[in-house]
Amino acid sequence: MTTLAINAAVMAATLLAAGSAFGQAKPAAPAATVLIGNATANDTQAAANDKFAELMTKYSGGRLKASAHHGQSLGPIPQMLSSLQAGSVHGMILPAGFLSTTVHEMSMFDMPFLLPGAPARITAFAAQSKAAAKMMELAELKGIHIVGFHGIGPQSFLTKFPLAKLADLQGKKIRDIPSPSRNDTYKDWGAVPRMMDFGEVYTSLQQGTIDAVVNPPDVLYKMKFHEVTKYFTITEHFAFVSNVIVSKKWFDGLPKDLQGVVTRAGKETIAFADLAYTKAQDTSLEALKKAVTVTSMPAAEIQKMKEAANKGVWQKMRNDPARGPILKLLEEDVANFNKKK
Repeated sequence: MTTLAINAAVMAATLLAAGSAFGQAKPAAPAATVLIGNATANDTQAAANDKFAELMTKYSGGRLKASAHHGQSLGPIPQMLSSLQAGSVHGMILPAGFLSTTVHEMSMFDMPFLLPGAPARITAFAAQSKAAAKMMELAELKGIHIVGFHGIGPQSFLTKFPLAKLADLQGKKIRDIPSPSRNDTYKDWGAVPRMMDFGEVYTSLQQGTIDAVVNPPDVLYKMKFHEVTKYFTITEHFAFVSNVIVSKKWFDGLPKDLQGVVTRAGKETIAFADLAYTKAQDTSLEALKKAVTVTSMPAAEIQKMKEAANKGVWQKMRNDPARGPILKLLEEDVANFNKKK
């Protein structure tokens, strides 16, 4: 073989080897963009959504590139939930009551004076609740995969008017979420529930469209609602349960290992939220004391609130064919949880 032929053969072999190597080296798949939607901003709920996105990105090794979008930048909550069911929004962390328009039984978490109020106790309760497990099953049928529940904290009234007795609520307009048990509770107390997107609350309080908003101290203070109100009255009549949710359509389409990543990120976010909300409720309550007049509703008036709700919303929901069984299960769960104290 001539030198020229040898050189040609070597060149061909080299090109063949290089071609084989290039053929074996598969290009890395682009990172999948994951949108986490959130209604609030600069509060603990926003921090929890950020943590969920951060952990999802971290544990996937960048295969999921997740980011949280705050202040309803992806749309109002109903729009984000609809997009989540469709798979274009991938995850959210928000109060469970907002799901009640889709999963009606979820509103039973909002029954007055039912659940423990402290964030970590709500989380512990939900983790062992048979009713909560049933709600997760029902949500799956609606295209919503619930990773888990966690507590936000007890809710009380931030008002433009002094609130010292139940009668003071007569005719007052209270911002509310579309949860029937909450709506009916306020009606039992003579108030007028007004469904309203979170982004409208500050201006509505300022303009007098509503007279009060109900939430835990963290949300109220960090959303600066104290700037347009005067009184915070501790009633703790509701306990806010939140849920970490993802699109079932999107989740089911992930490889098993990435499903595990999402679940792990969600569970660790719940642990993060317990600590964050516990601290935030305490510090925000102290901050509210410096900004508005803070009082506690007298025990005798709290009892009147309970009696009115027992004759109204409690009786109505116990007799509801769809919600009644879940409420009964929730009551049993609470009784069992309280025995373990």
